[in-house]
Amino acid sequence: MTQLLSIEDLHVSFPTEDGVVKAVDGVSLTVNSGETVAIVGESGSGKTVTSLSVMGLHKKGSVIIDGSIKINDGGSVKDVVNLSPNEVRDIRGRAVAMIFQDPMSSLHPYYKIGNQLAEAFEVHNPGNKKAAKARAIEMLDLVGISEPDQRAEEFPHQFSGGMRQRVMIAMALMNSPRLLIADEPTTALDVTIQAQIMTLLKDLQKSAGKSFILITHNMALVSEVADHVAVMYLGRVVEYGAVDQVLRDPRHPYTKALMASVPTLDADKAVELQTVDGQTPSPAEVTIGCEFAGRCPYVIAACKERTIEMTQVNPGHDVRCIRLDANGKLPVLTGGAKDE
Repeated sequence: MTQLLSIEDLHVSFPTEDGVVKAVDGVSLTVNSGETVAIVGESGSGKTVTSLSVMGLHKKGSVIIDGSIKINDGGSVKDVVNLSPNEVRDIRGRAVAMIFQDPMSSLHPYYKIGNQLAEAFEVHNPGNKKAAKARAIEMLDLVGISEPDQRAEEFPHQFSGGMRQRVMIAMALMNSPRLLIADEPTTALDVTIQAQIMTLLKDLQKSAGKSFILITHNMALVSEVADHVAVMYLGRVVEYGAVDQVLRDPRHPYTKALMASVPTLDADKAVELQTVDGQTPSPAEVTIGCEFAGRCPYVIAACKERTIEMTQVNPGHDVRCIRLDANGKLPVLTGGAKDE
């Protein structure tokens, strides 16, 4: 199995008038060929900042990036953090591509769909307009858009939301990258269209051997399509492992809270869904100890006094929590109160 992406101890910070904001704080994960890794968490947890770092899309001079982001470019491993802007542009779209969450703002309203797709192809194949147009039609057909030669001559406003998302997938596929980052690919789509889009992505994984990073807050979606999942909170990965391990037997208090807030068909309608108490603190706040301590029902004084490291609770299943016992289990709470 080929390793396509390796992120090691990634730190992404933004200097502001109020100080340096740590958006990503020590993230590490890998993606292998034919694999889907999901990154989940609340808004502001660092999911999208991490993906933009992989794509090299942060503006130089306005961000501080430390660590490494190694991408397998046809057998040659390149560290995005140390590449020049021209070198990053060379691998972007070709070795790794991104499907953005808002196709209406990502597509130019005044240019035909086919021309926009062709332009993406010509970035890496300059001067080959005929091949670019043929490739655009081919990709529209691949993502399930009927009469692709005709639709290529139309504008974004003539496409439905689901069709526009398919166009964004086609654009990401134009230069045959092996790794695709899908940032909330089903946002603002109805349930039926969501299912169609995810079926398309799964089919691409099987038929074309694509690997995916799926960024989402939809836990049901993660359970259906991902192989591994990284749960992020306030810029850090707090739990990582195989989907079955993490979702069926969550060990971090934040992951447990996320799973408890997901409605199920057989749930007792008389019982209210659980919520996560409190608000996510600002990344500008310097966090000492566990980043989730202020909202955690299991918190004790030691949680706030030192840096919490990832601990392996099972092979391939890591958790950032000091409240786990020798068996990797959280203590039983009494009366629903915090265990002080």
